[in-house]
Amino acid sequence: MARVLLILAALLPLAACNQTEAPQDIGVCWRMDGLAGQATKFTLLARDVGDLDTCAVLLEALRLQGQTSTNGAYQGFFIFVDANGMSSARHTDGFRYPIFQPPQRIAIDRDLRRMMQARGGRMPNAAEISLERQ
Repeated sequence: MARVLLILAALLPLAACNQTEAPQDIGVCWRMDGLAGQATKFTLLARDVGDLDTCAVLLEALRLQGQTSTNGAYQGFFIFVDANGMSSARHTDGFRYPIFQPPQRIAIDRDLRRMMQARGGRMPNAAEISLERQ
C-alpha cells in the first residue's frame, strides 16, 4: 500500500504539467479555442489591454456578436464568458471568481451593443472601453 501511495505521489506533479496554462504576455488579451480532446489554442484578440476586466469585456463583445467560443486569457488568468456569467481562474478546472455582478454585466452589455451599433456591427477595440467600478 505504501508503495502505491509513493507512486501516486510521484505522478501528481506530472499531472499538473499536462494542465493548460494561460499565456502571460503583458497587456495581451487572448481568445481561447479548442475542441474537447484537442489541444487548447490561443488566438490574439487585442494588444495594449490595460486589465483583465477590459479583456473580459472584449470577450463579452464576441459573445454578443454570436461567437460560439468566447473564453480567453489575460496575463496568466483564464477568462470564462457565457450566458450565465463572466469569471476568471488561474487554471481551467480551478475556482472561478466572478468578474462582474449581474447588474454590472447588464450595463456593460447595453453599452457594448450601443458601441457596436455605432461602429456598423464591429466590436470595439480595447482603447474605446472605459470601465468604471461602482
